[in-house]
Amino acid sequence: MLCKLKYIFLILLFFPITLVLGESQDRILKVEELLKSTEGGEKIALLKELSSLYIDIDPDKSIDYAKEVVILNSADPAEKSASLYNLGNLYRRVNNFRLALDCHKQALEIRKTINDLKGTASSLNNIGEIYKILNKYDEALIHLNRSLEIREKNGTQKEVAYTLNNIGSVFWLKKDYASSLEFYLKSLEIRSDLGDKSDISSSLNNLGNVYKNLNKPNKALDYYTKALEIREEIGDKTLIAFSLNDIGGIYWRLNNFNESLAYYNRSLEIRKEIGNKIFIAATLKNIGTVYKDLNELDFSLKNYNEALKIYDEINDQKEQANVFSLIGNLYESYNNFDKSLEYHKISLSLHRRIGNNKGIAYSSNSIGEILMKYYQSEEAKDYLLSAFDHANLCKDRSLQKIASENLFEYFSNQGDYKKALEYFREYSSTQYDSIIDQIDKDKISEFEANYQISKNKDEIKSLKAYNRQQTIVIYLFVALIILAGIIGYVANRNIKIRKEATQALTDKNDELEEMNSRLKETEVTLKDLNLTKDKIFNIISNDLRTPFIDMKLMSSKLLDSFNQAKIEEQKHLSKNIRDLSFQTYDLVENILLWSASQSGKTKFSPRLFNVKELLDYSLTKLSEQLIEKNVKVIFNLDSTSKAYADTAAICEVFKNLLSNAIKFSYREGKITVSTREKKYWIELDISDEGVGMSKTNLHKIFRLDNNYLALGTAQEKGAGIGLLLCKEYIEKNGGKIWADSEEGKGSSFYITIPKSDKLMGSVPKIEDQ
Repeated sequence: MLCKLKYIFLILLFFPITLVLGESQDRILKVEELLKSTEGGEKIALLKELSSLYIDIDPDKSIDYAKEVVILNSADPAEKSASLYNLGNLYRRVNNFRLALDCHKQALEIRKTINDLKGTASSLNNIGEIYKILNKYDEALIHLNRSLEIREKNGTQKEVAYTLNNIGSVFWLKKDYASSLEFYLKSLEIRSDLGDKSDISSSLNNLGNVYKNLNKPNKALDYYTKALEIREEIGDKTLIAFSLNDIGGIYWRLNNFNESLAYYNRSLEIRKEIGNKIFIAATLKNIGTVYKDLNELDFSLKNYNEALKIYDEINDQKEQANVFSLIGNLYESYNNFDKSLEYHKISLSLHRRIGNNKGIAYSSNSIGEILMKYYQSEEAKDYLLSAFDHANLCKDRSLQKIASENLFEYFSNQGDYKKALEYFREYSSTQYDSIIDQIDKDKISEFEANYQISKNKDEIKSLKAYNRQQTIVIYLFVALIILAGIIGYVANRNIKIRKEATQALTDKNDELEEMNSRLKETEVTLKDLNLTKDKIFNIISNDLRTPFIDMKLMSSKLLDSFNQAKIEEQKHLSKNIRDLSFQTYDLVENILLWSASQSGKTKFSPRLFNVKELLDYSLTKLSEQLIEKNVKVIFNLDSTSKAYADTAAICEVFKNLLSNAIKFSYREGKITVSTREKKYWIELDISDEGVGMSKTNLHKIFRLDNNYLALGTAQEKGAGIGLLLCKEYIEKNGGKIWADSEEGKGSSFYITIPKSDKLMGSVPKIEDQ
């Protein structure tokens, strides 16, 4: 009975969708049958209906029927222009922008001829939108401004606001944020008067985009949140998902990754419900980036790969290439440069295939930078030069800046100072952007102030009426000039006062934003301190108390054994007490060292040291553990390699990592210690063939908020404080630490240590004695 109910429920659930599709198909069949026997106006009406019915089912058929309408309307200029306009919109819908542009231009010429002003404005607007999509911003502005001019005289206020918004979006793409803000605010003012909530929310969202790009995240968040509130009120799920996605991006910029994930996941849930694959993939990509910054490699890759799968299904090669670049960046952050290069090269290949100059510039620069910094390869030059050329082709100032900076570094390293100077000049020219940005910000502040007081302009306009008085006698005319002078003086003074007020408001706003930022930083610091406190209390209450309980029990048994003269049991208990004492001592020592580092009491004195010698010294402290398990340590390194760090801190790191490797190795196992020379640092790898760990547990080992505790192969206990200490010491000495592991196959711990004081320039250098 239950199964039958489920079956009936499923039928009822999908019945409305099936019914709608069935009705559309039935209507298509009927209209196509009628089409065979109709002529003239009736035939045109049927063709239009078929084109509309096929839009979502078969866009190509929709376009074919629309073409027939154009041909049949060729004798009537007004109808022909309208059918060309409709055909242009259909071509734009399927991303055939060349044919869309051609149709709209033909429609425009006809509408000009028959003096159809409203139609002319619509065609100009659509042509401007297509030029915007094609990144031809100057052409877009020419057509949109002509459309606006006509609409302000002959169109509706809704149309005027729409075109103002389009002009604002072109300036936004051109990174002219002052002009963009001006047009967006004008559009919002009209839309607010009209009361169209959907349009108002779009304008608010656009203003959020401007402030996001101006690096004012708190202000952007305010606009995005207002837009979301309106969109939730009207219940538009598509727009709600956009707002949630935008807010997630702002929280990511503010390094509030938990909030960012919450909003991104809400957006993803809605987009999956709607079923738009492009937006689902975009959100998955964003989630992957947040997990990257949380150092969650597996989750980041999972989301990136899901996005890749969707982009592959819809054949969006540009976005595929972008995701491959993101994966390349992910592997670079884990110092896996071979993998990083592999993915950046796949991305470059795709960008080249579709002719995306901006993508070619980005990927080429990423590859060249890795080859230059980490492999010291001459091959880097070709990629960096390609990046520079394509950055110039797409006129992207940020890419030009990065490419010229990298070429300056490359040629400086090669000793070619003439070439280096050439690219340094190119780099310097890009600094002009920062000046322009500041000018834009000043313009924005002034415009915001003017916008707030714009209603006062009506009073000034009324003064112009005096100029139309043709019969005023000469003395009144002179009086008017004097009055105008007074008004001019007052107006100038008011402008000066307003500018000063605007600047004061801007300064106060910046000050408040800075205070807010500091409060957020303090909040993060307090959370870290609470985690530290909780971790220490947890260790003291559990991990530190347990060995003392064990020692009490063992010592009691040992005392009892003396009465019975059990020599072997006494030896066994004595050994266990000794081992437990050593383990507890190491634990207490690590707690004290880590606590001192957390409170800023640890002083580091870096110097050059021999890596092999320090490893040998660290191993002497672990000789008993090695002998107990008969574990072999194999070195695969250059015995002359030197690094620059605090030797006491690095010795503790070596001791903890080697101790862990021994703890989780099987008896008669093997530990391999390898090094790899990089340009600026030495990468050291300590690998064992022991028990390993799962991917889930691997992500917990360097975190304060984990509850992960593993026993060694001989049931050795540990609190995990040693790895936290390693992370603290390595990062304080300018390096990185990470791990890789597989259950049953062992673990590898990687650390990087600077080779010289280049990465620690503020610390005095101490030579080996």
